Amino acid sequence: MAYAVDIKGSEYYDIAVKDLATGEILPDRLPNTQGDFVWANDSATLFYTVLDEKHRPSKVFRHCLGSDVSNDVLIYEEADPGFFVGLSKTESRRFLLISAHDHTTSEVQVIPADAPETPPRIIAPREQDVEYDLSDAGDRFLIRTNADGAVDFKIVESPVDATGRSEWRDVVPHREGCLQLELHLFANQMVRLEREGGLPRIVVTHLTGGDSHDIAFDESAYDLDVIPGYLYDTTQLRFGYSSMAWSSRKTATSDQ
Repeated sequence: MAYAVDIKGSEYYDIAVKDLATGEILPDRLPNTQGDFVWANDSATLFYTVLDEKHRPSKVFRHCLGSDVSNDVLIYEEADPGFFVGLSKTESRRFLLISAHDHTTSEVQVIPADAPETPPRIIAPREQDVEYDLSDAGDRFLIRTNADGAVDFKIVESPVDATGRSEWRDVVPHREGCLQLELHLFANQMVRLEREGGLPRIVVTHLTGGDSHDIAFDESAYDLDVIPGYLYDTTQLRFGYSSMAWSSRKTATSDQ
């Protein structure tokens, strides 16, 4: 288990690693990080972000357990001082994601989680005022983006091995006034949170058949949020619901 600790209140975190079988704290200690890290699938390789002198996460390093921190490999460094770097993993845990973004522009690079020494590959080079984020679904990526003038965002797909903008194909076309807020992938379903007419709804779409159903409510004002959890191959979706009348956490079950 890896964990990040800040004991000074400086928001500079040291990442430490504990052997869960023995309870031993390993000698590996990664200093001055943002506290943002992901494991590769070998359970022996950690990727983590480092802060610069202005407290901006700007670099990604790769650390192999048992090796000296001074030998950690610089995987990515963001040259634009207006961009911040983040790390995450797709829901399937197949890909590590390195994201670089400001408030209006984003760029994502991927590394296969089973092959952590693979150099990162850009999904689509950054373009001013174009944002995108992605998940993987088998042999394709599903991407939420505002590209091509989609001011309320849309969902597109591309082959995993050919991800340039010319390869993007609409899955959920842009519809003005219907804002695509979030995209979540499960083994057999695509879940998106969208808002139209001031009210949110959750749309669940079966990845194979394309059948969809909505989760929405009859109240005139309410809020929804998706709680994706950590299970990928599941037919249960947890979400939060709140209104002026009441609030709850619910579980929706799909038999698809």
